[in-house]
Amino acid sequence: MPGEEPLLLPTPHGPNLQWRGIRFYPSEDPTEYARRKARVFSPLQKTLVFVPSVGLGYGLENLLQALPADGAVLCIEAFQEVMGTAISSGLPRDPRLTIVRTDDPTAAAAALRNLGTGRFRRVMELPLSAGYRLAPVVYAGILHALEQELKRYWQNRLTLIALGSLQVRNLISNLPLLARAEDFGTLSTDMPVMLAGAGPSLDATLPTIARLRDRFVLVTVDTALPCFMAGGIHPDIVIALEAQAANLRDFVPGLAPESLLACDLSSFPVAARLAVGRLCFFSSDFAPLSLFDRLAEAGLRPTAIPALGSVGVAGMHAALRLTRAEVYLTGLDFAYSQSRTHARGSPTHVQMLADSTRLFPVGLASYRAMAGRQLIREPAKDGQSVLTDAVLLSYRDSLREQAQQSGGRVFDHGGLGLDLGVRMITAAELEERLGSVIAPKERLRRDSTHRFPAHRLPSFLASERTRLERFVELASGCTTSGATVPDELRGLLHELDYTWIHFPDEPDAGSLDRGFIARVRVAAGYYGQRMARAASIL
Repeated sequence: MPGEEPLLLPTPHGPNLQWRGIRFYPSEDPTEYARRKARVFSPLQKTLVFVPSVGLGYGLENLLQALPADGAVLCIEAFQEVMGTAISSGLPRDPRLTIVRTDDPTAAAAALRNLGTGRFRRVMELPLSAGYRLAPVVYAGILHALEQELKRYWQNRLTLIALGSLQVRNLISNLPLLARAEDFGTLSTDMPVMLAGAGPSLDATLPTIARLRDRFVLVTVDTALPCFMAGGIHPDIVIALEAQAANLRDFVPGLAPESLLACDLSSFPVAARLAVGRLCFFSSDFAPLSLFDRLAEAGLRPTAIPALGSVGVAGMHAALRLTRAEVYLTGLDFAYSQSRTHARGSPTHVQMLADSTRLFPVGLASYRAMAGRQLIREPAKDGQSVLTDAVLLSYRDSLREQAQQSGGRVFDHGGLGLDLGVRMITAAELEERLGSVIAPKERLRRDSTHRFPAHRLPSFLASERTRLERFVELASGCTTSGATVPDELRGLLHELDYTWIHFPDEPDAGSLDRGFIARVRVAAGYYGQRMARAASIL
């Protein structure tokens, strides 16, 4: 009942708790029930144990005793009334135990980040009371958020190992371009935004986009650019995220004079140089680098966005940032719709046509691409099912999470692929929603007062080079057995984290390994040369 307070029920073996018709523990022995569940629980090493609902805290001490030294317990309580009762009854204190009062999955994920996501390999759920039955959907959402946070961290970590060094090199190479570029965060519009990916569903929606082109700002991912240029449709903004040279094929048709190229600061530098004069930057948090803090202090870091992995998901973030009006999605399939990977006219599709022969027919390349992946069958937008893979599925989940936080202003105009968790609209409904919007003379507003302070670039690069050279000097004297590690070197190791962010191992602050220092010394020498080269072309 509204206003009902949790009730403590006395028993011979300790009080029980009852609220809203739910009795948290068995009546005969409430304490032993929770303790037995904790004792028989056997978590693996590096496990985060999620306890939904704190109840009266029974079993938490036993769980901590059974927990490996490198594990932790995160107990989340959705109701303030239950939390207040638990606190007044007394809760155990332990550095490995964190108790949070929230019903927000985002706050739960933040609590995991505060604990240090990289400490854990898995999340395991252990209800120690029936309190989770008060809000099973809430607790299921929190568990999902914790699992997604952990999954996202390790995906990003593996990406860093593979591409971290390349992303840092690209960032250094792109710094001289800031003098002739804009900050993406200074762009805005009052018009609706159409965000286009390069999925197969783009084929069917291109005619509608062409017919209604003047009624929205068109943002496309780089892979979709050739599809639009072939149809004479010029995007307002093209998003580029790729750190490798693979996306250069996307720019073969060229960039229309009125189009802007929005690049990640860590994207492949050649792509950015294709659009000097029509270039703006954003900066993804691909790693928690001290370098980003120094760039921000110097006014040289573009608008920061989360590390989203997919250019389509990054485009979604960009579109929601550009406008407060509605955002329409198309070509974001995240699946192999109709046994195809990309829309017609995209580089992948054109390459497939060019490679086809009598013995290697059209379509075989797509079949081989899908055969090389572990496919998953998931529900599609049309109620049927569609093939996808774990990576595409994670991208879809990230996009859906952003869409759910948009206040209902995101709509899907693509008819194929995975369900994006937003309402689908037909071409007729799209036209009706857009109405008779007349494009203003200036479709995109720019804050002309905000420019990157290019005059600070030489001193910034010189300062970084000095740090790197000093590290090399100090490290040269402490890589032999028995040599002490100076405090200055430890500090520089933290400041120059971009030199080792791609290493599979991380430094142990308590005892620095000589081999690790030696490897960082080599990397520091290399990055010093990159800084000098960047300074020479300012």
